Amino acid sequence: MPAWNPSLRVWPSSSASSPPSTRRAAVAKSINWLKDRTFHHSDFSDIAALVRAKEEQGLRISLCFPTLNEEATIAKEIVVIRSELEIRHKLIDEIVVIDSGSSDKTCEVAREFGAKVYLAEEILPSIAPYKGKGENLWKALYVLEGDIILYIDADIKNIHPRFAYGLLGPLLLTEGVRFTKAFYDRPIALDQKTIKPSGGGRVTELVTRPLFSIFYPELSQFIQPLSGEYAGFRDCFDAISFPIGYGIETSMLMDLYERYGMEAMAQVDLDKRVHRNQSTL
Repeated sequence: MPAWNPSLRVWPSSSASSPPSTRRAAVAKSINWLKDRTFHHSDFSDIAALVRAKEEQGLRISLCFPTLNEEATIAKEIVVIRSELEIRHKLIDEIVVIDSGSSDKTCEVAREFGAKVYLAEEILPSIAPYKGKGENLWKALYVLEGDIILYIDADIKNIHPRFAYGLLGPLLLTEGVRFTKAFYDRPIALDQKTIKPSGGGRVTELVTRPLFSIFYPELSQFIQPLSGEYAGFRDCFDAISFPIGYGIETSMLMDLYERYGMEAMAQVDLDKRVHRNQSTL
């Protein structure tokens, strides 16, 4: 397995037989992408400037929360984003929940706090339902009205407007950027009182990024390729396929890379994201 390079945060290509000049060129290209296409959410904290850019370009922005039994967190997520970015500032034009069939009160709570709510199985009813995150994200495209689509997971315990404006900033202000993906520190909430300061991103570091380094070396520059927060222009999402389950995160990166290249993609540091733990078994 190729060695991890902490200075670049990139898994080098496994092709050790490449000539030195080729390897140097690849490293230089990676450094340039990391410099030009890696942002911090604070770069876009002037929300009024983002609203002006949106209006000047004649764009509408939709936020989608894919949900399954997120009663404990969905209300706060909607309130925080809606109050700051839909009511106070007109950055987001609609907030929509696409639900996979929650058995708790996720849908009722989401409606109560101002989101539009759809059951995934009721969108395109002529197509048999295949429950999973990918289905939610794909079917959302049939009900969302925005030119830019923002997806945010619904289990975030420390939600803040930066999760939205940080990802929207490069799309509105940086020429050529068509897709943005989040990265962050990932402490895990083990229960209501206990937060583990490290341990997030196990599948990313043990599986995803090493495999990317072999098959899609440039994509290994994404610090957290499995993050559940990303945004992009609708036409980009319309042009790719959506696997049903959690494979959507890697599939999306590969499809967008093959269609648009690295220069159309960017990553944004959102600082810290606290979420509930999920079993990898």
